[in-house]
Amino acid sequence: MLNHNFRLLTDLFNYTTIRASHIFHCSVGSEWQFNDYCHNFNRIYVVLDGSAKLFNDTENITMLPNNIYIIPANHTYSCRCDEYMEKFFFHFTATIIPQQDLLSDINRIITLPISDDEILSLREILYSENIKSALLLQNCVRSLILQIIEPSADKIERDIAVYLKYKKLYKYIEDNLYADISVAEVCRHIGFSQTYIGQKFKADTGSTIKQYITSAIVERLRYLLLVTTLSIGDISKELHFDSESYCSKFFKKHVGISPSEYRNIHKVAM
Repeated sequence: MLNHNFRLLTDLFNYTTIRASHIFHCSVGSEWQFNDYCHNFNRIYVVLDGSAKLFNDTENITMLPNNIYIIPANHTYSCRCDEYMEKFFFHFTATIIPQQDLLSDINRIITLPISDDEILSLREILYSENIKSALLLQNCVRSLILQIIEPSADKIERDIAVYLKYKKLYKYIEDNLYADISVAEVCRHIGFSQTYIGQKFKADTGSTIKQYITSAIVERLRYLLLVTTLSIGDISKELHFDSESYCSKFFKKHVGISPSEYRNIHKVAM
């Protein structure tokens, strides 16, 4: 008999794309204060020493050692350190279907325990400078992420089924994600009529191919604004917008504020 759980784990390993960024180890003091903070990526904090607070209208959490704190993407919160905190943290996205994070349905901060032995191992990795430690850190990060998304088994199975059905479409869009990409071009490449694949895609995903492409371009813009120092002009050129002005108008139409406003408001909080 086929082991269903093992097959799910294998699929999860094969089809999940985990992108980690802004991996840091640092200490902060009373300067670490941010209000109504929100990002389109997930954040993980591992408290090594000291304490701080995470809070919003419904949550008030004291961050303490021996715990891992996971803040899902698009979850608004504030943070404050009154005295001192040493932390290891990173930002990440975990997707099967591009642009659809596996934690997107979670609307609360998740707290998980971490043992003294795990803290000690993490410290040894962080203070080492050899390549082996870098690989161990990579494995540690991936292990934490998989632990977090494991309870979402039903969503994972649905996402894998949709991804495999439209794998060629997703891959082409991902590789050619520019402002001048067209639905007709995508359909031509994958070998289906625009009407046929458009109806199937809408039925299975709830959005049109055009809506998916637009959403993907918006997310790419948000990502580049947050994790690079590229000028808005350079970003617009990289994504094949006709002009910086058109890029800004496109972004404001879908996000509600200009790219420069978005970058200033959502500066990366360490």
